[in-house]
Amino acid sequence: MKYSLLILLFVAAIIVSCKKTNSSNVNVLFYNGTWSVPAITAAWNGNNVITTGIAQGQSSGTSFSPYLKEPAGTNLVTIKIGTDSLSKNVYAASSAGTSFLFYDDSSAAAVTGTAISVLQLTDDLTLPDTASINYRFINLSPDTSATVDVLLVNGTTDSLGLITASGAFIGAGADPAAVQPFLNQKYHGEGYTIKIKKSGTEALLASVPNYFFAVRGIYSIIFSGVSTGSGSTAFKVSVLHHFAQ
Repeated sequence: MKYSLLILLFVAAIIVSCKKTNSSNVNVLFYNGTWSVPAITAAWNGNNVITTGIAQGQSSGTSFSPYLKEPAGTNLVTIKIGTDSLSKNVYAASSAGTSFLFYDDSSAAAVTGTAISVLQLTDDLTLPDTASINYRFINLSPDTSATVDVLLVNGTTDSLGLITASGAFIGAGADPAAVQPFLNQKYHGEGYTIKIKKSGTEALLASVPNYFFAVRGIYSIIFSGVSTGSGSTAFKVSVLHHFAQ
């Protein structure tokens, strides 16, 4: 499949001038939330920072440590999908984390290619209070059937609803300011199954069993895939731990 990188956009504040990169570092992560792209690699100022392609539902680093340490300020970021590539000068501040999320604009592959968006988020890494976590839920599935509820289940009952009837696809051209904030949730160290259900039903779309959050942790719960997919393109949920002490 040919990917339409000419219409691949950084949905963020892109800096196209050549500002000098400062000497401090920024925590940067890359996440592949597409259903159509088998693998994505990346370079930062010409240095390959992701050499083994990340597939749908995967991030740079690991889910418990997804950030890469790279120079802050304005840097040339190059995204590679197969033989296609796109380079942009992007600003990333040293005072926070920066996440680049890749996702499809549509659940149907176009005849001539697939439109991919890249959302740049600023991650607030301020630690939450004791006995709580900060989290955000991001729905990267363009499947219109996948408006979802997010629940944490301890035992046999749905004991804690994080998102109810509002977990819709963020949409092409999503506003970073609407996606990037974290919410606070009281948490005392219990193990939970994270369930993604079709909104208002008991239909389970994806889950992560027996997940233990770190007290005072900072998390993104990310949903991706399509209902017609299978294997690597099926619905899946990932949990990224942004904790960066």
